[in-house]
Amino acid sequence: MRAKFEESYRALPPDAARLLRLLGLQPGDDFGAAAAAALAGIPEDGARDLLDTLADRGLVAGAGGGRFRLPGPVRDYAREWAAREDGEEERDAALRRVLDHYLAGPAAGEAEVEAEGLALLHRERWAEAAETLEEGLRLAERDGDRRTVLLARHNLGRALMERGDLDRAIGLLGALPDEFAAVSDDQDRARALTTLGEAYLRAGRPVAATNFFGQALEIVRAEEAPEREGDAFVHLADAARQRGDTAAEGAALDRAIALYGPVEAGKAEALARRREGLTPSDGPS
Repeated sequence: MRAKFEESYRALPPDAARLLRLLGLQPGDDFGAAAAAALAGIPEDGARDLLDTLADRGLVAGAGGGRFRLPGPVRDYAREWAAREDGEEERDAALRRVLDHYLAGPAAGEAEVEAEGLALLHRERWAEAAETLEEGLRLAERDGDRRTVLLARHNLGRALMERGDLDRAIGLLGALPDEFAAVSDDQDRARALTTLGEAYLRAGRPVAATNFFGQALEIVRAEEAPEREGDAFVHLADAARQRGDTAAEGAALDRAIALYGPVEAGKAEALARRREGLTPSDGPS
């Protein structure tokens, strides 16, 4: 899959390639031309033309209602290329533009409500995000297909977790990995396993969290997505720290640093500082 993506990506015109990279940064599962235009800082008509180009190459897929999504691991690959080719300042500016777009006016319809809730979540406005994503779930249950409903449950679970409502978050998230396995791809299942692990970790249950993070890791390994694999090892390091297992924490950090190195230097540097804070005897034997 990675080789096929890179071949398709390198054949793109520069403006289409830039839009694809930035699409990997946006917070929602799907997006319209207006959000794509905000990300890239270009007119909406131009963004629509570029999305058509990406769709023709199989790099974005239609999501209904004039909206699009990045299929499978394409989002991960797009994020990797953005980290390589776009400066941190440019990436941050693109993300700010699309968050401002989502929060600029009243949302209409499930997809826009969900996107607004995710923007609030990204801005760490937990209570507002939970309220908006509650509405998004209600609309999804009324109008959406099964995967849309599951994604809405997942996103609300994330907001409730951040707000500190852990029992309800775990209740919403608990069955999601198996439910995603029945209707969707492994990427959705890995996302649900990770969020469920985070909720259990915040609830002070690191053994259960380690199990969920480990399952997510096995999925992302098969997807050849080093940044997400690195993220999984960071989660495992966090669970090891809560268990008091500094050797396991150090080993997980070492794996994450190695995975981040080629694709996300900032993350690698931050983890290296954390790793240095462990005593020499804390590392793998």
